[in-house]
Order: sequence, then C-alpha cells, then structure tokens
Amino acid sequence: MHENPADYFIDLMTLDYRSDDALNRSKAQVKQLADKFAEHEAQLATYTNSEKPSSVSGKGVEFSGELDLPRNNWFSEYSTLARRDWANALRNVPFLMGQITQSVFMALLIGFMFFYLKKDSVSVQNRLGVLFIIAVNATFPIVMPFLTLYYKERDIMVRERSSATYRVTSFYLSKFTTYVPIALVSNTIFFIGIYFISHLEFDAGKFFIGLVTFFCLSIVSVAFLLMVGSGVKSIEVGFVVAPAILTIQLLFGGLFANPHTITPVLRWIRWVNPVQYGFSSLTQNEFSGMVFTCAQGTQCYQTGAEVIKAYDVARFTTWQNILFLLMLALVDMMAGYAVLRWKAKPKSIWL
Repeated sequence: MHENPADYFIDLMTLDYRSDDALNRSKAQVKQLADKFAEHEAQLATYTNSEKPSSVSGKGVEFSGELDLPRNNWFSEYSTLARRDWANALRNVPFLMGQITQSVFMALLIGFMFFYLKKDSVSVQNRLGVLFIIAVNATFPIVMPFLTLYYKERDIMVRERSSATYRVTSFYLSKFTTYVPIALVSNTIFFIGIYFISHLEFDAGKFFIGLVTFFCLSIVSVAFLLMVGSGVKSIEVGFVVAPAILTIQLLFGGLFANPHTITPVLRWIRWVNPVQYGFSSLTQNEFSGMVFTCAQGTQCYQTGAEVIKAYDVARFTTWQNILFLLMLALVDMMAGYAVLRWKAKPKSIWL
C-alpha cells in the first residue's frame, strides 16, 4: 500500500534491484509504461498532423538492466539526508527526552553512590568503580537505543537504494554524523554530573582529558552499533549479538581481571577491546600524581602510580589509548559500510 504519491511514482518508473524477480517485474512494468506513452504520443501526432517526437522509441523497448551512476552531487546527497535525519531526530521527542532523563538519573544515582570521594585507601576501589561505570555508560546506553532506530532506517535505505536514489556512503555518513552529536550531548550530562558529585580529581586538564576519552569511547559505540545494525537480518538478532559482544568487552575491560593473569588464549581480546582502552586512559588520567593516606598499621596504595602499575593499565599512554579508540571506530565504520554495501543494490554504484 502506497501513501506517498511521489514514492509511488518512483516505484513505477524505476528498476527494482532487490531481487531477480523484482527486477524482471519492474522491467516489464517500465516497458509497458513506455509502450503506452508511445501509443499516446502517436495518437496525439495523428490528431495534430505533427510528427511523433524522435525521443519516443515506440513499442519493443528493451532494457539492458544497467543503471547509470547517480547524477546528484555526493555532498548534495549527504546534506539532504543529514537534514532529513536531523528533522526526524528532533521530531522524536520521546527518544531525546529518554536519553536526557536517563543521563540525569544515572549521574545522580552513581554520583551520590560514590559521593565526595576522599584520598584514602578506601577511595581507590571506589574511584576505579566510578571510572569503570563511566566506560560502561559509553556502551550499553548508546548502542541499544540507537540500534533500534538505525535498523528501521536501514530498511528504508535498502528500498530507496533499489531505485538508485542515493549512494550508500552518503546515507551511512549521515547516520553517523547524526547519532554522534545526540549521543555526546546526552552523555556529557552524565559525565559532568558524576565527575563533580563523586569528586574525582578537580583538575581542569584531567577533566577535559577524561571527557575526550569518554567522547572517543562513545564514538566507538556509535560505529559499533552501525556495524551490528548493518550486518544482522533482524532487530531481534541484533539485540542478541550486540549485548553479547559488549558483555565480553566489559569482562575484559581491565577491572575484573588483570590482563597479565588472563590465559594467552583469550589475552588477545584486549587489543580489540575499546572498553579496555577507555578504562586504561581514564585510570591513568585520574590516578597520575595522586597520593593517598593510609591508616596506621594497614597496607594500602600510597600513590596513584602504584594503582596504575597494579592494574596493568600503563602499557600505553593516555593519548595512545585515545588514538587506539579512534582507530577502532574507523575499523568498525569500514566494516559496517562493507556489510551494508554488500547488501544494498544496485551493485553497479560502488559508493
């Protein structure tokens, strides 16, 4: 059932590359329309004693099935799709309010759970817990809600793409540049709230480095959800695959098990684990230069450097971890595009 006249017109006049049957059916349909139009032009020429336009081929129109490259400029396609995505996003008020409400609620809950951390031996465990929760909040709360939105819009793209309406790259990049700002704005509220309520290091440099790390981890999550959403056949499968992978990332994130103690069979996971890079960066940034007070007669970490060494998070520097996060985001983006490009038709348009 068609509710949009323009959409119905496009379906009538273009070839459908979604399957061989659809392609053959659309060829026959377009051929029939061309023949009817030729007959109509011939009748008009008879009535007006004028020649039939040379541009009309008449009956026997044949189609090779080849489709020319899109005539639209890439930037024009991207800007049009981006405007549409932003319009749809701003109209989805329940989703936006849900993101903001969730961020505020979690910031207050976690912030007051670890309220005003001191610089004693007890605060070491609590600080590590806060930093890991920050890393966790850059994964699940971003991936799961946005995955639902992307999967619905992906199906629309596949149908529109079958008519060669636009390129895959323009669609894919428009989604990325729309989702990232929304994720960053809503989660910035969470980061700022939990940072100051729990009283992490009140240092401007450490605050902004921590915020950059959080942003990079959020960007990786957006790239990850695009990759999963492009690869799964149904949203139900996506809801199984995405949490499974994220759970593995959290288990090997560096808090629950020291990387040195993990069996070599599984130790390689740390190299492709964005949570581990994010947690390492946050931990180094927070504990560097810190000094803790220990109760008399007890053993504890006296400096932040001891904590960093004990948890083995200093293999790479803070900025190197951030760089690895951006590299993982790029890999996820390329993998997601490759999967989406493989699914989208016509395949004659390589971008």
